[in-house]
Amino acid sequence: MSEEAFPFNIGDVIKDRYKIVTNISQGSRGAIFCALDQKMRQFAVKLEKNSGLTQVCIEAAILNILSGQSHIPQFFYYGQHQGYKFLACELLGPNMIDLVNYNRHQKYSLHSVLKFGIQAIEAIQIVHKQGFVHRDIKPGNFLIGNTQGTTGTFFLTDFGLCKKLNTVNGIISMPTNKAKFRGSMTYASLNDHNLVELGRQDDLISLLYILVEFFNGILPWSGIEDAV
Repeated sequence: MSEEAFPFNIGDVIKDRYKIVTNISQGSRGAIFCALDQKMRQFAVKLEKNSGLTQVCIEAAILNILSGQSHIPQFFYYGQHQGYKFLACELLGPNMIDLVNYNRHQKYSLHSVLKFGIQAIEAIQIVHKQGFVHRDIKPGNFLIGNTQGTTGTFFLTDFGLCKKLNTVNGIISMPTNKAKFRGSMTYASLNDHNLVELGRQDDLISLLYILVEFFNGILPWSGIEDAV
């Protein structure tokens, strides 16, 4: 059976609110568009086929909690449209993959690595303080601001794999069940590869791999294809 065609195109209006103007990225189950509202303001609109508790559902809930803090995209709307769930959030600029040419293993300067690293730690700390683990820390999920006020500011995005930490009387409990692999093969921690439920330390390990890659230009295991 052939794969169902994605039903939305440039010019379509989502929920009588957001007119699609540019396709940012698209997959088999969903897409991200740049869209305009009736006041001609730009938004990022993410749509995903409605199949229960989707990643868009999770991301909308997390953004609603985190929105308004530095390094987190501002959240505006969540709803359903023609069999798809969608969210609208702040439109940001390019991600860290777009900013570096991976084919040439281009390196960042130490100053640039430190600038990004400090902001990335601040962003991850915001997520952890609210009791969540991101579970998909990778260069493509860090975007740079695209307004005069956010130029040079990095934002953490894509919270669809986020999970609430298990706590008992305010103390984080150690997981006992075997987990599924989450995130990116290249930046996954050993716990992730060993199918151990992820904690805050695993987000930081993934960030460490990113910083090493940005400074050295390559990781020893670069080129491994993602399994998920």
